[in-house]
Amino acid sequence: MNPIERAFELYGKRLYAYMRRLGLSEAEAEDGVQEVFVRAINSKIDWHAPKGYLFSIAHNWAMDTMKARHDSLDDSELLEPNNEKRFQDLHLLLQSLSQEERSIILLLYQEGLSYREVAEMVGKPENTVKSIAHRAKERLRKEV
Repeated sequence: MNPIERAFELYGKRLYAYMRRLGLSEAEAEDGVQEVFVRAINSKIDWHAPKGYLFSIAHNWAMDTMKARHDSLDDSELLEPNNEKRFQDLHLLLQSLSQEERSIILLLYQEGLSYREVAEMVGKPENTVKSIAHRAKERLRKEV
């Protein structure tokens, strides 16, 4: 298996899930995963350590897609069919955060990126990312 195929196997589903949790539809997230890999292939990245770069592309592509859409999604469109109320509650809680807060929380806790890596992805100072994450966690604690 070549490094690009390996990266797709390791990160394809995670990139899709990340973009869905940001608020993209199933079709948009599928297109997004394809676009991430096309852009990564064209930019000749180091395929032995692609995680941060792939998620950075995914984040930027998702933000651009949502900005271009110019309409808000109904929460019911954001929920995967699932019988687990706990999952749905968590998903709704995440949707109560701003796009920026949700993105930072997902990158930190779902994808396991460092504050420094997230800061580079979103183009903000590391301390700002820490503040945004802290504020988002406080809001989530109050909601729970």
